[in-house]
Amino acid sequence: MTAQPWQPIVLRTRRLDLVGVDPAQAQALADGVCPLPCAPGYPHADTSSAARLARAAIEFDNWVPGYGMYMIVRRSDGLVVGDIGFHAPPDLRGAAEIGYGLAASAQHQGYMSEALAALLDWAHANGCATVLADVDPGNAPSIAVLERCGFTQVRSAGPQLRLRHVGQGWSAGSGGPER
Repeated sequence: MTAQPWQPIVLRTRRLDLVGVDPAQAQALADGVCPLPCAPGYPHADTSSAARLARAAIEFDNWVPGYGMYMIVRRSDGLVVGDIGFHAPPDLRGAAEIGYGLAASAQHQGYMSEALAALLDWAHANGCATVLADVDPGNAPSIAVLERCGFTQVRSAGPQLRLRHVGQGWSAGSGGPER
């Protein structure tokens, strides 16, 4: 593994901090342990696999600052309520795939729309032309979050729906949810 200086990225929204996960935090999350105080129900079921992706990107020198995993921290109480991030840096076409999840105790409060809008702002300002997301067709709340943030369905990806967000002309202030 190539030694890299770790400069954590923190994206701030009105109510949340998206805190870039460092290698030690990625390992803890991969092991099912939250390295910071967390809300009931976090880490959620998909956190471990997302953290393993982040850890692998770092280990195999495919890590690009900002294009990793973020813990979603609710500023009102300092608790981690979920995570969001990129599966890998953008490909040669400038496209990157994202994933996310929230603790059940933090759902239906607009946190994910707020976090996703911040991540989209950052991605499009840092060279990512297109953001992709695959979602289970039965996951109506997740589809609603994606559509609220300007994603459109492009095709089915096997049993999943694929949605796309194109950065041209996007800003949360002009088309995303209020943050």
